[in-house]
Amino acid sequence: MTAAYYGWSIFLGSRPYAAALEWQKRMVRYRQNGSIRDTLFYFEHPDVITLGRDCKKADLSKTAGVEVHRITRGGGVTYHGPGQLVLYPVFDLARRGRDLHKFIHDLEEGIIQALAGYGLTGERRPKYTGVWIGGRKIASIGVAVAQWISYHGAAINLTTDLAKFNVIDPCGLPPETMTSLQKEAGKQIPLTEFAGKLSDAYAGIFDTVFQEIDLEELNEIVRLEESTQSL
Repeated sequence: MTAAYYGWSIFLGSRPYAAALEWQKRMVRYRQNGSIRDTLFYFEHPDVITLGRDCKKADLSKTAGVEVHRITRGGGVTYHGPGQLVLYPVFDLARRGRDLHKFIHDLEEGIIQALAGYGLTGERRPKYTGVWIGGRKIASIGVAVAQWISYHGAAINLTTDLAKFNVIDPCGLPPETMTSLQKEAGKQIPLTEFAGKLSDAYAGIFDTVFQEIDLEELNEIVRLEESTQSL
């Protein structure tokens, strides 16, 4: 049986959060006009704090020296930093039932399946988004949509320094709630390795063949689109 869709996946490595945010906005526009496919964008960020739509107030008294951004995703305050794999899926949800709750559930399911590859049991918790292991949170999820194109996404702690969460209450939870794949599995897992397992899991979940694409190839597609906009 062939897949219903074809998409791309790309690992872009460590990039400043502000640059990745602008990148997402561009990719959303390209997805809206059909210039790119549904794409899994993988990043790692330097230390940064983000405040989601549900974050009305946040104690930032301990965040001196750390970049802070207020953004449009759902959820509260969270931390991104080295050793954390950040996934931004830019998907057309109009052809996937326009069901944001199901989309978030599917993002969680991919992480749960990827964790199972390391002998770990990921789980959901009522009233919270994200993925947990034995009562400890390993992945946070917050998404937004623009004309039913998704952006923002998921952050999975792989080799993250968990002490960095002490400057915030991550999504309203005590900092000690957070865990990492390294802590749970007892070994370091490269970000690229886990990204590959996620892409494999999402291929089945989203009925999509995700072809790996490199930045040079993607830039060529983007340049072609930009060069034809005045035609």
